[in-house]
Amino acid sequence: ALVGAGVVVAVAVGVVWLAYLVVDPRLRFSPVEPVPAVAGLRGRLAGLLPVPPAYRAGMGMQFALEERPWQGFLFGHLYTGSLWYYLPAALLVKTPLALLALGAAGAVAVVARRRLRSAAPYLLVPPAVLLAAAMTGARDFGTRYVVFVPMFLAVAAACAVTVRLRGSRLLAAALVACAAVSSLRAFPYYLPYANEAFGGPAHTHRLLHDSNVDWGQDLGRLADRLRDRYPGERVWLVYKGSGVPSYYGIRAADPRTVPPDRVHGLLVVSDSAVAKARGRLAGLIASSRPVGEVGRSISLYRR
Repeated sequence: ALVGAGVVVAVAVGVVWLAYLVVDPRLRFSPVEPVPAVAGLRGRLAGLLPVPPAYRAGMGMQFALEERPWQGFLFGHLYTGSLWYYLPAALLVKTPLALLALGAAGAVAVVARRRLRSAAPYLLVPPAVLLAAAMTGARDFGTRYVVFVPMFLAVAAACAVTVRLRGSRLLAAALVACAAVSSLRAFPYYLPYANEAFGGPAHTHRLLHDSNVDWGQDLGRLADRLRDRYPGERVWLVYKGSGVPSYYGIRAADPRTVPPDRVHGLLVVSDSAVAKARGRLAGLIASSRPVGEVGRSISLYRR
């Protein structure tokens, strides 16, 4: 087992080096801004890792981000800081119900069946440890921090069919079909996916924010909507993302930079901004009339 673990670690480190060497064989690294110094045990351990300097600097940046206060949004509640149960709750929303059921059944089968029990340390312990570590993080931004959980659930789900009960394989096949249908129903809005118990993609923005729903992915769709349905109208935009609206032909102003009584026309707000709206923006939204949405991630209002 120790030899196997050593091989896994060696392969992982090798893949990291290979990824950086492919980008730049000389491994040149000149940071644009200062890399934060990481103190304490984390800093010492990071300094000992056999990884390229750029990778180590990236770890330093991530550690520094963990020291800042962030806002979170869960089940309609906006808060500052982090909730220890945020990631499990977000996973319940973002994971297909059929996969949750099959994964849970498979995990029980791994523990209950003697011939599968030897797989438990590899199949159940790693995701549990990694999830517990992720739950200590300071950024409640999305399930991307635990993207490995559905992967382990899928592997565990395969163990569910080893239980020899009448109809178990037929039930497993039906659940697999349900998971596929759930994914197909979300097309083409996969980023804001939520399972049926929570209302599907159309309701995700009421429960979660940031990369769970809105990562600025719908500027192109917004441009098409404005061109088709609102040509020539005055547009006020509060956009969350790194895209450039003008690249898509969107001509808009920020409503937060002018007095509220001057904001008339179409108010367009990313759902992450809606979730965190306070002060002037909250007042603008409250005094506007909802008229539509784009991509399950952008809300349209009329003022």
